[in-house]
Amino acid sequence: MKKNILVTGGVGFIGSHLVDALIKHGHRVTAIDDLSTGSRDNLNPKAAFKKIDVKKPAAAELIKSLKPDAIFHLAAQISVSLSVREPVLDAETNVMATVRLLAAAADAGVKRFIFSGTGGALSSELTKLPTDEAHAAQPQSPYAIAKVASELYGSFYRQACGLPFTSFRFANVYGPRQNPHGEAGVIAIFAQRMLANEPIRINGTGKQTRDYVFVGDVVNALVTGLDKPKAAGPYHVGTGMETDVVTLYKTIARLTGYKLKPQKGPADIGAPKRSALDSRKLKRELGWKPQVYLVDGLKQTVDWFRQPI
Repeated sequence: MKKNILVTGGVGFIGSHLVDALIKHGHRVTAIDDLSTGSRDNLNPKAAFKKIDVKKPAAAELIKSLKPDAIFHLAAQISVSLSVREPVLDAETNVMATVRLLAAAADAGVKRFIFSGTGGALSSELTKLPTDEAHAAQPQSPYAIAKVASELYGSFYRQACGLPFTSFRFANVYGPRQNPHGEAGVIAIFAQRMLANEPIRINGTGKQTRDYVFVGDVVNALVTGLDKPKAAGPYHVGTGMETDVVTLYKTIARLTGYKLKPQKGPADIGAPKRSALDSRKLKRELGWKPQVYLVDGLKQTVDWFRQPI
């Protein structure tokens, strides 16, 4: 059935791909974004767009006037390193704005509120790898703390106000339209610099690992939650496989023909040394599993960066 859907962060990296998928499924979509990291070039021509900062009252006011059937909340401050430098700013964007949207959604009778959480920043060498949902509550950065707090607020609104809330915890998402921000931004940085034959820096030992999941697979996971109001989650969305930075570097270098040797930089503060997600709960309850192998996804990503601007 066609739904009226609001997507925050709707012209960003993941949000714009989600809007495309929802439009393809026949839904009516309104995308909001403050354009701080997203681009109107990513906007699907069949979607409505409003430039709104989710921290401002206009976002909650839009929910109350639009009364969407569902909200996908993807707008966020996505840099772990920035959250370490500016934890107050991170909390204002990633906690307070989310709570205001949850309150507005409950008041408006929204039937589905789907939240983009993090698994990549929660899973670490301190947890069993790959990490399942029962063992992913040891955040090491303000970014991860904010995501956990938002999930708890979502659970409150589900229980106290009857708002059907679901959280999907992403691993490190990559793919076309990716920008250099966020944990998987290293792929965008490597691809851009290698194609321009510019020097590249690897921070730390290069042996730190992440679970890289393709953006198309993430969008498929989000869409599965649209018609499942009883699916509270949280659900981990990842491949369960660890890939270290050196391996990532070598793979993208091979795809781009890059020959320069990498420079060394300091290790990132607040970032786990290892991370990978166990997504078996999502497969068991919603039938999702990743479809795109890393090398294939990296090829698609590099091909997108080859395109002229």
